[in-house]
Amino acid sequence: MDERNVPAETDVVVVGSGAAGLSAALAAAVGGLRVVLLEAQDRWGGTTGVSGGQAWVPGHHRGPAEDPEDVLAYLLAHTSGRDPEVLRAFVFAAPRMAAFVERHSPVRWQVMDAADSFADGRGGRNIDVAPVATGELGSWAEIGWPPPYPPLLTNAEVERLGLMIGGELPVDLLAERAAAGQVALGAGLVVGLLHGCRAAGASLHRGRRVTGLLPRPDGGVGGVRTAEGDVRATRGVVLACGGFEHDPRLRPDLLGAALTHPVSPPVNHGDALRLAASAGAAPAHLGESWSWPVLADPYAHWPGSDVPRPQLVIAERMLPRAIWVNRDGRRFVDESSHNCALALTGTDPATGAPRNLPAWAVVDAGYRERYPLAGAAPGAPLPPWVRTADTLAELAELAGIDPDGLVATVARFNAAAAAGVDPEFGRGTTPYDRLGGDPTAPHPNLGPLDRGPFHAVLVHAGLVGTKGGPRTDAAARVLDWDDQPVPGLYAAGNAMAAVIGPGTVSPGATIGSALTWGWVAGTDLAG
Repeated sequence: MDERNVPAETDVVVVGSGAAGLSAALAAAVGGLRVVLLEAQDRWGGTTGVSGGQAWVPGHHRGPAEDPEDVLAYLLAHTSGRDPEVLRAFVFAAPRMAAFVERHSPVRWQVMDAADSFADGRGGRNIDVAPVATGELGSWAEIGWPPPYPPLLTNAEVERLGLMIGGELPVDLLAERAAAGQVALGAGLVVGLLHGCRAAGASLHRGRRVTGLLPRPDGGVGGVRTAEGDVRATRGVVLACGGFEHDPRLRPDLLGAALTHPVSPPVNHGDALRLAASAGAAPAHLGESWSWPVLADPYAHWPGSDVPRPQLVIAERMLPRAIWVNRDGRRFVDESSHNCALALTGTDPATGAPRNLPAWAVVDAGYRERYPLAGAAPGAPLPPWVRTADTLAELAELAGIDPDGLVATVARFNAAAAAGVDPEFGRGTTPYDRLGGDPTAPHPNLGPLDRGPFHAVLVHAGLVGTKGGPRTDAAARVLDWDDQPVPGLYAAGNAMAAVIGPGTVSPGATIGSALTWGWVAGTDLAG
């Protein structure tokens, strides 16, 4: 589907083919502009393509109407150091983006039964994509990065079937969708947007890494430089090529030593940050990330590389009969909370080292009989990097955990779990916690660890992307050090300084933000 010759001049150049880039390209092309989208890799979609694909879009057209001021109040209560007017622009743009995407692509949104991160009782703000056929694009295996599991079921279907708690795979449905060339989740979102961009006339190119920005004669940005040649842009350039989590220098320098395990494909090396800096952009939030706890399978790597591929911790933090402990054998966070990974990087004031690393997820035989552990389904052999012992004290010795601390912590937790409470950290008290748990258990998130053998697996401080980048205004225009827009330069997704942080406010906030700011950029360019 890639044209061999990139036009030497166009109206808009979009850099990157994740949710932000494709949304920007779609909006600009539908607005009547000539659009060239350049993807540095030979695969489409970036991090979006391997994600769950759900988008947080408060006020979307598939759900009941809600007061934008309520959404804004929620965001302001759970963000820090952000411009309220930029947050307000997001609140009003997000539902318009979702309706626009449906009108101009094969994407069909489905409402998810998800709750916001904090206990305000709200749900229904998350949407994901119904399965989409790849068609003439080719199979996803040929055009995109492989997700953790085949992208054949929607988030709603995974939840309804109870696949995290022992539900049976719908073999016939999976076969039917595979035969039809359909994909869902993040892959489905990318495919739907690619179809929309092509239908709108955007020119899409893989394997074209942008190495520099071209100046306008009167100042600002007037195009991009690639190894294959320059592309002039009469209207502007949208940076949507991700963050810097795979850059071996930027990640430790800006995020610190603890965040060592990105789960995104090995494509985000800080191109947007460097390109924006070359145009005089002012950066913000460089020390923040979309953090997540991960497990590190030493045998898992991204295709064609030696780059490790960690896996997100979901079951081992949400489900009963599992806890996290530090080297002292103590719990340190509500494991089921959405922002639990922030506790992994807390600093010990005496040493300056992470207070809670190394951290371990500890489970018992009752957990193992019912739930997956380290990617192994119940009854399947555990990978060799999982520690196993008949008693908690023996497990602690194997893992380097203080035995007395672990035994005391489990005894205290078991007594509380029997009463259905967590007085230390409040696990299971929020809608987010409970929706991610096991609804068939006595308590969806709490259960005693009282039967051996016991198992432990290291939990690392991971991230799905970085939040630092050039500051932008309510029109997604990149700002300079004097808070003035850099003429012709826009940014969206993880290429921009995130407007949500330092934690997150809901599942799908990353993609919802990327889609929205891409749409805002493309719409502003189209006038």
